[in-house]
Amino acid sequence: MKESTLVNKVIIGVMCLAVIVYFAVYLVRGFRDDLVTTTAYNYSVDVGTEASALLVRNEQVISATGQYVDILLEEGEKVAKGGTIALIHASQDSLDSRQTIQALEAEIQQLEYSLSTGTQATNSSRLDAEVISSMVAIRSLAATGDLSTLEDSALHLRTMVFQRDYSYGNTEAAAQIRQLIQDKQAQLNSLNASLSQVSQTITAPASGSFSGEVDGFEGLITPDKLSSLTISQLSDLLNQTPPNPQPALGKVITGTTWYLATLIDQESVSGLLEGNQYDISFFHDYYGTISMTLERLVSEEGKTMAIFSTKDHLADTTLLRQQTVDIIAQQLEGIRIPRQALRVVTKTVTDEKGNESQVNTYGVYSVIGTQAEWQEVKVLYSDDAFYLVAPVDETASARLRAGDEIILNTTHITDGMVVRS
Repeated sequence: MKESTLVNKVIIGVMCLAVIVYFAVYLVRGFRDDLVTTTAYNYSVDVGTEASALLVRNEQVISATGQYVDILLEEGEKVAKGGTIALIHASQDSLDSRQTIQALEAEIQQLEYSLSTGTQATNSSRLDAEVISSMVAIRSLAATGDLSTLEDSALHLRTMVFQRDYSYGNTEAAAQIRQLIQDKQAQLNSLNASLSQVSQTITAPASGSFSGEVDGFEGLITPDKLSSLTISQLSDLLNQTPPNPQPALGKVITGTTWYLATLIDQESVSGLLEGNQYDISFFHDYYGTISMTLERLVSEEGKTMAIFSTKDHLADTTLLRQQTVDIIAQQLEGIRIPRQALRVVTKTVTDEKGNESQVNTYGVYSVIGTQAEWQEVKVLYSDDAFYLVAPVDETASARLRAGDEIILNTTHITDGMVVRS
């Protein structure tokens, strides 16, 4: 019995000690100057609406195929009607010859450039640094296994070495370069002569921009169908996967205007008006925004279809088709504050009939001199990390401004309270 009483006394003593320690820590913290502030600043937010989208263009598929194809154009490169797009070779040897020709042409160009600039005054130390930099770049490519630019890097290194020889007075360097150019030009002429006998040339059926991507949508949706396109038809297009297209070499995108057919899962979208321009940002595959004109707007059955057009960035978007985009319909400008800085105060207001009601007002505490000052604001936009706000009265002398020091820890702080000595 005595032992049980002793245990109870020990437990009670420990609890009392814990309570004393708690209040001691609380009192110590209460006397500490733990004011935490930050600076408010001007900020703008793009308010967008997410939509599923389909890129629509005038496209002519190039049905020519072959086992040994050498495409001469880059993705998105412009080509005239009848211009050469590709060469179809009869054998692997012929294709290898064509690739050798391309390498020779690049090398001759590099050598001619080296010859034309070699006699100019050159900084030797700079050339030494460029030679070392080129060697390091080649070693880095070899170490990572990236050989895509190895040939160009080697040509650049050779050019730098020749120019370095010039700068050190090597009189034989010019002769060496001229001889190399003659030898490689002779080799190039021989390859071109033999290649012309075994190559088939593929030309562009119309002028436009070349793309090597054929996805099957080329015949399903074209710009001339957009004026009568319905929401249900666009929904079906966005949800279907076209059958595998017939083997093709690529396509030519004709015309300068391309379109974006978008489907929004809501019937009303504020801020969208036909004829206005809007910024469109893509979620994947293309980074940046494209300014487009809203050509057509249709709403029905809880959905909205918006058709946009532009003449910009055609070469950058040739590989895109089904996309998710953000339509920037509005840009908000205000003052950015952290979420923990905003405070809610409930006020009692009386209407014209004398009826009282409770309303919530929002504001922040700013440090003005040594005191805290309450400044009422309205919330324009809410994010996970911040609020975009504006003063309730833009003309008031005492209002929140960009650059103000605002208080984050507002516990026990009141308007007019001295917070800084």
